[in-house]
Amino acid sequence: MKLMYLTFQEDAPLYLGVKNKIEGQVGAFEKLGYQVTYSMWQGSTFQFFGAEPQKSDFDSSGGIMKQLTRIALEYVQKHSFDVLYLRLDRISSDMLRICRAARENRVKTIVVEIPNYPYLGDYIRNIQYAKTLKTRVVTAAKVAVTVADDRLSGRRLKRYVDAVVLYGNRADSFFGVKAMNGDNGINIDGISPVPHCGDVDKDIVFLGVAGTLWWQGYDRVLEGMSEYKKKRPDGAPALKFVLVGGDATEMPEFRALVDRLGLTEDVTFCGFKKGRELFDIYKTVDVGVSSLGCYRRGLTACFSLKAREYCAAALPFLYAYDDAKIGRDTPFALRLPNDGTAVDMDAVIKFVRDCRRDPSIAQKEREFAEKNYDWKTIMKQVLDFAGASMDID
Repeated sequence: MKLMYLTFQEDAPLYLGVKNKIEGQVGAFEKLGYQVTYSMWQGSTFQFFGAEPQKSDFDSSGGIMKQLTRIALEYVQKHSFDVLYLRLDRISSDMLRICRAARENRVKTIVVEIPNYPYLGDYIRNIQYAKTLKTRVVTAAKVAVTVADDRLSGRRLKRYVDAVVLYGNRADSFFGVKAMNGDNGINIDGISPVPHCGDVDKDIVFLGVAGTLWWQGYDRVLEGMSEYKKKRPDGAPALKFVLVGGDATEMPEFRALVDRLGLTEDVTFCGFKKGRELFDIYKTVDVGVSSLGCYRRGLTACFSLKAREYCAAALPFLYAYDDAKIGRDTPFALRLPNDGTAVDMDAVIKFVRDCRRDPSIAQKEREFAEKNYDWKTIMKQVLDFAGASMDID
C-alpha cells in the first residue's frame, strides 16, 4: 500500500526539529509496511522524496504557498495513493481542492495533522506586532481573509477527511471530523543516555534547544537565574544556561535581555547543532528546558518533541503544560506554572539534586521513553483511529 505524506514545510536550520519529526513519522509509516512519499521545499525547489520522487521548481520571490499548493495539486492528480496524510497549519480552500483531487484519484483514507491547535490566535497576534498604522491595517485585512477562509473551508472538511490529529489543546472533533490528540515521538535508537552526575553540589547547567524562542519561554529561566544570582549564598551552586539554535530575528532581543539581567558570563550561545555535535552538548548539561511559554499562544497542552529527546537521553527536564503521559509526580520532570513568572530556582535546584542522588531515576526515564515515545507505536495509533492501519507487527 502507498502513503503520501504531504507537507509544505521548509527545509531550513530554523525548522530542524520539525524536519526530524516529519522524517521520524515517515520512518514509522515505512516500518508499518507502507511505500511512503513525502514532501518538503528548499530554496526554489519543492521536492517529493521516497517511493515516487519528483522535483519541481518555483519562483521563491513571492507567492510561495500558492505555488506549492498548485504543484501539490498536480502531483496528487497524477499519482495514486491509498492514504493521504497532510500536515497543515490551517484549513484553506486550496487544501480542500487537494483533498477532493485525492478522492477523485481513489485515495481511500485522508488524515489531516494540525501541529499547533488552536492556531488562529497565532495569525491574529501578527496584527499587534505591526509597527505602523498602515502595516497594521494591511496585516489586519490579510488576517481577516485568512480567518474567513479557514472558517468557511472548515465547514466542508468532513466531505473529504476521515480523521484529524491535533497537537495542542484537547478536542474530540474538528469541524465535524473525528479528532484525536497526537503525541510526538522520537527515534529512540538514535539517542544515547547521558552519563549520570552524582555530585549533588556541582554547578547546574540548563539546556535550551529551539528555533523560535518566543513561545519557548526561555526568558523565564533567565529571569529566575538573575534573581537567584543576586541572593546566591556562599557555597550554593552557580547556574548556567546553554542555548542551541535561536531564530536570527529574535536573537538580538534575547542577547540584550541576557546583558540587561547581568548574565553575560552565564549564558553560552552555540548556534544550530544536530547529530553528534548536539548530543556532545547534552553530555555537558544537567537539566533540559522544554517549552515554558505555551500560555503565550493560548495553549494549555503541548507534546514537545524536545522533551521526548531529553527523556530518551535520560536528562531531567522542566516543562509548563499539560502532557497526558507525564504525571505531576514524575521524578525526572519538574512541572512549572504555565504563565510569565520567573522560574523558581530553589525548586529547580532541589529537583536536580534529587535526580543526582538517585541514579535509578535516569534509568526509569530512559525506560519511560522507550515505552511511550517510539514513532512506530504512535503512528499506528493514528492510522488505527483513521481506519487505515495494515495491522503489521
